[in-house]
Amino acid sequence: MESLLISAVTGLISAGATIAALRVDLGWVKNQLKDHEARLRALEGV
Repeated sequence: MESLLISAVTGLISAGATIAALRVDLGWVKNQLKDHEARLRALEGV
């Protein structure tokens, strides 16, 4: 029973860390796209 509890807690921590990492990665991608868009606009002179 104790090992089941330990594995469940470990799984929850792992899932939480994965979700946090994905959120950070998505934020980074959004920032890169905004930067890319700004550079394109500057090149186009808009």
